[in-house]
This record gives sequence, C-alpha cells and structure tokens, in this order.
Amino acid sequence: MTDDIVLLENEEGLTVEVSPPGGAILSARWRGIPLLAPTSAPGLASQVFGAEACFPLVPFGNRIEANGFQFDGRDYRLERNTTDPLVLHGDGWLGRWSILQRDRQSLAMRLDQEASVATPFAYEAIETIAIDGPRLILSLSITNRADQALPYGLGFHPYFPRTTETRLIARADRYWSEREGHLPDRPSPIPQSMNFASGSPLPPNWLNNAFDGWDGRARIEWPETGLAASLEADGHFRFFVLYSPSATSSFFCFEPMSHRPNAHRDQRDGGLVRLQPLQTVTGTIALSVEELASG
Repeated sequence: MTDDIVLLENEEGLTVEVSPPGGAILSARWRGIPLLAPTSAPGLASQVFGAEACFPLVPFGNRIEANGFQFDGRDYRLERNTTDPLVLHGDGWLGRWSILQRDRQSLAMRLDQEASVATPFAYEAIETIAIDGPRLILSLSITNRADQALPYGLGFHPYFPRTTETRLIARADRYWSEREGHLPDRPSPIPQSMNFASGSPLPPNWLNNAFDGWDGRARIEWPETGLAASLEADGHFRFFVLYSPSATSSFFCFEPMSHRPNAHRDQRDGGLVRLQPLQTVTGTIALSVEELASG
C-alpha cells in the first residue's frame, strides 16, 4: 500500500481505502463484499489509481451552465476543469488533500483552494472519513476565505454496485428532467418509473436526474450479495442526483447534495448557502450496512 492510500478497518469487518489525492474513497468493503464500486472517473484519484469509489463535491456539485454566474450584482467566470465543456464537480476531487489526523478508524484531511482565473472560490475544506462498527461516516465543511460573500454547496459522489436485482428506496418531492449539457431541465411530479418511495429496481435506461425535497434517507438492497445499506444525511442535504449509464452498467450513483445542480444559474430555492468571509457550512452523511434477512 502506497503512502497515498490510507486504510481504515475495524474488527466488525468494515474496511475502507482512502486517497488524499482527490480526497477520495478508493474502496469500501463489508466482510470482503464491496459496499462501493470503484469506477474510472476523471478525478485525481482515478488519474493516480485508475478508479475511485466516492469523492467530495466542493464547493459545488455537478455542472454550471456557461461556466459562469451572477451573484450580488457581479459576474463570475470559471474555467472548465475536465474534458467536459462545463466546469464539473468543483475542485475537491481534482486536488491533493493534506492529512490533518489519522488513526485506524478515522481520517481528517484539508484542502486549501485559492481564487484564480479558473475560479472565484477561495476556501478551506475539511473532510472527515470515519468508520464505527457497520457505519461509514463522511463529513465535509467549507470555510469561505474569499474577500466577499459567495454561494457555496457541498455533497458526495459515491459509486454503488449495480446488480440485476438492486433495489432503491428514497423519497423526494420533485424530479428534474435532463437537457442538453447534462443540466437539469424542468421540475415535475416524479414519474412512476423514477418513484422509489416504496422501493423499486432502477430503470433500465440512461439516468442522470436531480431530485429535490429529499427527506435525507435512502436504502439500497443487493439480494445477490445479501447486503443492504441505509443512508442518512443531515438537514443540509435536501437534494440528490441519480446517475447510471444503463442497466448493464456495473455501478450507479446516488449523490447527496446540499443544492440542486446548476443552482448558481437559478438560485431560487436552489440550496446554495451564502457564506460571508470566514463563515463555514458543514454537512454529514452516514452509510450503515446490514445483512438482508434470508428466506
């Protein structure tokens, strides 16, 4: 194991590999069974190790239309940060985080981001990854280091295994269709094929949709492996994005977010937090694994 991989493990059987490059989780297993799905992505951990299983979204998640936004009467521009024409997922997944504290079951990392021609955001981010019995706990905080107030958001981008019998349970109030550029289009009542309130399989088609009015709870069941994972998020997370290329894909993403994708362009009830200089916002999610009852 290289110096760029930190192993967290406990006697109950939860093991997590963390990469300071990208602030990413490379793998998470419960008694040898994958809980997350290492997947090739354009993040820094993927560039170093070939795959990553979860990364932080900071200071925003998803895309910003036209790579710019207005705030407090000022125009702000960002430069794209991957081969995608739109700036994607902020800075955290492309930066090298420094280790603040580590032990056998927890790790705290920091990312310092300066404003530049590529981004107006200047901030300090702290990410904590900890395991406690069958629980994986992820916390992310952002402190605005810019000289002016700016709109901030945070989230996590986990990749989960997708099997034929995977079931998702998640409740939300609204669904957003997708338009060109992988941006949210219009809100509408949740279609039956995307309504997971009572639990259902994932639709077989391309998925890349935002949901808002989320109650902060979700559950994923994998009958083939006999495992289930329950996700609980604090009140900062009222949105999630569901992404999967197809039914034959080996993964899908359930991305808890504090804001709607592209909220910088439409900030009405979009979830972004206005941070004055030196103000901080923090969000935490916990993933608990359990074995499905047999029979």
